[in-house]
Amino acid sequence: MPSKTDYERKSKYKSREYRGERGIGGNIVSAGDNLLDKHLFVHHVAPGGFDWGPDADDDRACQLAIALLAPLTGVDEAVENYHLFAENFVKRELTGESWTIKRQDLRNPSYRKQFIDREYPTNTAPRPEAVGDLEEIDLEDITYAEEIALARKYEDVLWDQGNRRENLQRLMEIWDGAVDPAEDRVQQSHLYHMLSDVSSNARRTLAKSFETMGDLAGWVCYGRNHSHMDGISEAAARQIRDARSEFIRYFGGEEYIPEYDDGYMSFDEVVVDDEQQTLEATE
Repeated sequence: MPSKTDYERKSKYKSREYRGERGIGGNIVSAGDNLLDKHLFVHHVAPGGFDWGPDADDDRACQLAIALLAPLTGVDEAVENYHLFAENFVKRELTGESWTIKRQDLRNPSYRKQFIDREYPTNTAPRPEAVGDLEEIDLEDITYAEEIALARKYEDVLWDQGNRRENLQRLMEIWDGAVDPAEDRVQQSHLYHMLSDVSSNARRTLAKSFETMGDLAGWVCYGRNHSHMDGISEAAARQIRDARSEFIRYFGGEEYIPEYDDGYMSFDEVVVDDEQQTLEATE
């Protein structure tokens, strides 16, 4: 799964306790001294507000679940589990006209789990097949739920380190020709992620042997004898070949990886060449 996007607004809504009260003007939920934001930028289910208790409107209970989970557990878990938390906690446990929840309880996975594994209502967060094509979407105007769905839709070609929305933007720029990953310098941090199973000595060898990601990715994906390089064992060569998909994600698709010729022929080419030489010698 691609990396999580930074949740810049989280600190404002992190509080030691959360309070809900029904009033003449409507239902009010506070995070410490602040009113709890509806978190429509995470996933908009009920723009109208919050509700709780057994007779609560389903959508408004879901919006409260999102607003409670997102600041403390992260947007990914909020989008994944808000429907369960709404049904099994917001509607079943918050039954009074007023209530208080402590931050340490909400952050405790075992506390949340007891209110999730009961009923399984429908999750209304968008699925990968339901979101549009990346080229047609304004990334500045989407929710986190839509962002997560987009990342899943393009997970085979989406770089999965750092800020997820920035990675989606980078992918579009690669497709448009505005960004060329082949020109990037080889960095140890990238090698550590892409070749995590490869020994540190082998990674250092690669960092010294290749200046650009284009040269390295071409060698990884199209090189025919990886173990021929000094410092690369047969075991490391197999692990490097297995990491091919990581380089495809970094480049936004295999078609953007430069071709590479290491001067070695495949077994089939060697056989064909030997046969050709034999034919020429007998003529």
